[in-house]
Amino acid sequence: MLSKLENFYPNSITTNLPPESTSNQYYWFKDQGNEGSWIGIPKEDVSPGQLELLCKLFELVVPDDSIYLAGAAKQWHSFLFEDCDPPSFSPAGIRFIQFQISKDDIDNKELETALKEFFHNSPAFIWLDRSNGIIVEERSDAGYEEEEFQSIATTIESDFFIKPSFYIGKFRTDSTEIRTSFFYERNLFIEGMRLISKERALTFEKIFPSLLAAHLPETPGLLLEADVIQIFREDHELMETMKVFLENSSNTSLAAKKLYVHRNTLQYRLEKFTEKTGMNLKDFSSALTVYLACLIAENTE
Repeated sequence: MLSKLENFYPNSITTNLPPESTSNQYYWFKDQGNEGSWIGIPKEDVSPGQLELLCKLFELVVPDDSIYLAGAAKQWHSFLFEDCDPPSFSPAGIRFIQFQISKDDIDNKELETALKEFFHNSPAFIWLDRSNGIIVEERSDAGYEEEEFQSIATTIESDFFIKPSFYIGKFRTDSTEIRTSFFYERNLFIEGMRLISKERALTFEKIFPSLLAAHLPETPGLLLEADVIQIFREDHELMETMKVFLENSSNTSLAAKKLYVHRNTLQYRLEKFTEKTGMNLKDFSSALTVYLACLIAENTE
């Protein structure tokens, strides 16, 4: 939808980051169907009638000047977005924990205080707007793993009645790579929230299979639809079984526990799938293909 506006307003600019208060020469609109897309249209290019129509079609965004950054947070923000020199950081490397919350009407200071309880050694906590932020984390033995971020998200949701999503970046040591990779990770975070919106802790590895499934070439996609996906559409229980089984390292006992079924029941379903498709789940390539089929079926129900 925003691409059509870009064509109509050739002087417009788009961004996947919330607009800053210094960008007040533009009318900023947010694509309500895409959490990470904003377009800025020069005010001089928009007539009153066009503005009224645009406000009906899109969310008019007023850049937030209430987020005040100082000290290390300001330094890191300037490094990322203003091409300034990088702040000093541990030779062991840093990573960015990006987060988004489902509401923008909560007390950001209270939320920041709560998050800082989990990240004592963070050199900077950066708010981009009232819903998006970045935690700069230096590598240490106390760094959290993906499962622990799930627990953090659950705690925040319980305390503040919001749904937070985290993207866990990779540790890096080169300042140029740190800045460049941040924007790559930002784009991936946005895609991940769109593709697997139920997940609260996202990583490259978590998003990548869904990304592949969403952009599968036409020919293999048609074959996969005919040979596997159609079976899943007709038997949702079988699809869920296969997905949980593969996500748990093809461990029958663990998958059965997650599915709340007996191991014999799970084994019956696995054999049923193999009988229907002729695919051997012990073969890595077959298992990967089946998992992609699960993701496609799940996202196109």
